[in-house]
Amino acid sequence: MPTAPPRALIRRLHTALLWRRGYADPPWGIDLLLTDACNLRCSYCPIWGDDAISPSPVAFVDTAAALRFVEDVARFRPMIRLFGGEAFLHPEWPTIVAGARDAGLYCTAVTNGLRIERDAEILVRSGLLAVGVSLDADGAANDAARGAGTTARVRAGLRALEQAKERLGSATPQVEIYTTVHEGNYGRLAEWADELTSWHIDALRLQHLIWYSPSQLGDSLELLREVLPDPAFFRPEEASFARDRVPAIDLVLLADQLRKLRRGRYPFRLVIHPDLSPEEMVRYYGDNEFRRRSQRACTTMESYAFVDPRGRLYPCMTLDMGNVFETPFLELWNAPRFRAFRRLIRREGRLPLCHRCPDQPPEDD
Repeated sequence: MPTAPPRALIRRLHTALLWRRGYADPPWGIDLLLTDACNLRCSYCPIWGDDAISPSPVAFVDTAAALRFVEDVARFRPMIRLFGGEAFLHPEWPTIVAGARDAGLYCTAVTNGLRIERDAEILVRSGLLAVGVSLDADGAANDAARGAGTTARVRAGLRALEQAKERLGSATPQVEIYTTVHEGNYGRLAEWADELTSWHIDALRLQHLIWYSPSQLGDSLELLREVLPDPAFFRPEEASFARDRVPAIDLVLLADQLRKLRRGRYPFRLVIHPDLSPEEMVRYYGDNEFRRRSQRACTTMESYAFVDPRGRLYPCMTLDMGNVFETPFLELWNAPRFRAFRRLIRREGRLPLCHRCPDQPPEDD
């Protein structure tokens, strides 16, 4: 008489079936965009930069809706990262942080740093675990991309934050510097990391430029149409990220800078997005049709979610998966539309426009 299969085997088969159907466990983290407004005009920004089409009109998240959303997702305890635009332009950001903390969730924020000096004590008392501050480099390189005087204002803000932490006896928020690599700073990356050794920061996150070719965009949309009836981006990715030429970057100099960074010893964590070898980064910036060699599939849409100020849920690209201010998050997270998208990514590994994705796993050794 045949014996029943063990429970562990049944669970594995059930998990595999759900995976094939596009289901995913709740995400470990969620970006909540408080606003798409910003008080800077960084030249390379995909929303407000030289090649972008800015949102019109800008939106600010409804505080009551944001608090209901935080309560809704608290059951699976994701980390909440407040983003923008400039998150601290939202007049009630401390209330939203307090709501996340009251729900038992860790909360971080990303900012351009211009309001840190004014709000240093509020930031410390808020309970934010970490603050990511966007800077391109020190001095002229940063000000050229962001505006005259921005480096000095951010530096003053970070000093004020450090003093407030000392005064209040707090180790948080930790400070991370977010630096986007672009034509104006790529030759000074190692020098920038050396400069930051005296800033008392906790991490430097280098973000390489994100873009794709028009042909990669077209091929991706064709694949998306196979599974989604209306695969239009609600932000103009076509204008912001598609470009028909590579950046004006000296690839030998870039590779040298990346090697120096990898050899460096710093009193903070150095994190590079995407984490590719210097040799692979030469292809990344030198070939407009760049394709990653790794066969590892993208997992962002499995483990992370994004919500815009209007409540629209989306994977990393702004494909509307429904409104979390109107429908419970987990219903949308595993709704047919999101599951169809996941099945496509699991089949393809990544779309053609995803090869420069900063959140994909590093290349295979």
